[in-house]
Amino acid sequence: MESKAVIDIGPVIHLTEIKAITTLRIFNEIITPTEVSKELIRSNIIIPEFIKIISVNSGNKKLIEILANQYSLDMGEAEAIALAKQEKMEYLLTDDLDARIVAKKYSLKVHGTVGILIRAFREGIITKEETIKKLRELASESTLYITKTLIEQAVRAITNYKN
Repeated sequence: MESKAVIDIGPVIHLTEIKAITTLRIFNEIITPTEVSKELIRSNIIIPEFIKIISVNSGNKKLIEILANQYSLDMGEAEAIALAKQEKMEYLLTDDLDARIVAKKYSLKVHGTVGILIRAFREGIITKEETIKKLRELASESTLYITKTLIEQAVRAITNYKN
């Protein structure tokens, strides 16, 4: 399936923490804005070579300001949404609730780390057992704030999935 995405800092961090960064291969193209790349470097996260860093052009600076001020998004999230619009990307990958809500207002499809893992399973990138293991590791070994209830809902979805 042909799909393109802009990624925010959260999924890169959380997938790195559970050693599942390769699940991002479900996307044909992944880009991230300069601000997110700076945040990743400050967090000592190595940016995978398949994620391209692209600057938001000057014509979108006003949109970034609006996103940051009107919706209280941080600069990385604001740049990610602006970059998605600029590059006509289909998806925004973020774990931030406010960024998810705003992205949907701008007609972007949104996946968080859990959604990435589930989609990777459905597309045959990882097995059912590996997906369940990685979902549980999200709760126990990553910095993602996620409830046990949400993890168990995702595990049930994987367990009950029919092709």
